[in-house]
Amino acid sequence: MPRVLTFLFAVMLLASNVYSMTMDEAVSHALKNNPGIQALRLEEEVVKGQMEKARLLLINNPTIAGEVSKKEKPIEEGSGKYKNYGIKLSQEFEIAGQRGLRIDVAGKGLLRVASEIKDKERTLTSEIKDVFVRTLALKKKVELRKEVVRLKESLLNFTKIKFHSGEVSGLEVNLAEVELSKAKVELLSTEREYRESILTLQMAMGAKPSPDFKVEGELAPGIPSIKDKEDIKKLALMQRPDLKSSSFEMERSQSALKLTKREAVPNITLSGFYDRDEQRNTVGLALSIPLPLFDRKQAERREAKVRLEQARIRLSGIERAIDKEIEEAYTNITSAFEEISLFKEEIMNRAMENLELMGLAFKEGKISFFDIRLAQKDMIETQFAYIDSQLKTHLAINAMERVIGGNLK
Repeated sequence: MPRVLTFLFAVMLLASNVYSMTMDEAVSHALKNNPGIQALRLEEEVVKGQMEKARLLLINNPTIAGEVSKKEKPIEEGSGKYKNYGIKLSQEFEIAGQRGLRIDVAGKGLLRVASEIKDKERTLTSEIKDVFVRTLALKKKVELRKEVVRLKESLLNFTKIKFHSGEVSGLEVNLAEVELSKAKVELLSTEREYRESILTLQMAMGAKPSPDFKVEGELAPGIPSIKDKEDIKKLALMQRPDLKSSSFEMERSQSALKLTKREAVPNITLSGFYDRDEQRNTVGLALSIPLPLFDRKQAERREAKVRLEQARIRLSGIERAIDKEIEEAYTNITSAFEEISLFKEEIMNRAMENLELMGLAFKEGKISFFDIRLAQKDMIETQFAYIDSQLKTHLAINAMERVIGGNLK
């Protein structure tokens, strides 16, 4: 009895380690655990700190200075020394509206980083979906390979029965055995590819590798409607976060250039002072302005202009890249939809019907071993081609969603 309980406990423990995920769950897990996105989120906190600094009413701290000195008394006032005390409080003020521009620069930077995070999420989501559907396709192929092995075993058994009754030759039995062995080897190879794909998916998700991980779902369960190419382009230009990020960066660079020009305007420093000696107290105000004779922010303005031109070039490049991506994605998705429609409406139903009829005819001795063998080969190839077509369709949908920056459904 204790051995039975131990065995049951072990089975329950192993079963508890097996877990599966749907595509949406895999994407959600990746978005939470991907190091690149985590680093970008920290970068967002850095920009928030810059915004906090930009909002300060006075960017420079006040300065306080004090002095104590001893002086000799004039001869006519007698001999001896007296002490002189002084204190001075100074504050620098910006007078050309730099604070407002600094807040605008920080705000555009914050919007840029937020868009970069969304763009990283867009590309990571597409990557996870691609790896997931490839893994799912391999899972379906493993199931199909197992079915092929069962089919070849059944064919071998029927062939042996017919051999004993003298209806087929030993050559046909040998061929059936070879076909079964090949089917088993192909099953092992596909299972290995499936396990490798599982590990690749877990790495992309940022999950700990586990051989007990499973994927759940269907390949291309539904075909969404595709809009006109021009509508897709408008949607992409409206939604793509990388385009928004480049737009915000260009606006930030424009504000940064304006800020650099304003910073060339000298700030004023207002000082209040108090001096005291034995004979009198002195209170007053002082105003100072640096003379921009040498440093007029020439280098900063030049750098800001270059940054602005870089932002314009990147924005133009992304717009051209979007046009190219839309053309490729639209061509691929229309081709994939046409192909899978042919499989669903014509090829699969007729292939299955033909295989069933030929299997029945072989059992009744109406067709030869080679005829049923050829029919099985055609049907198996058709089923694998259908899985590849489903995979192609799902990848095309993923690519289109990556291009437009949103879901098609």
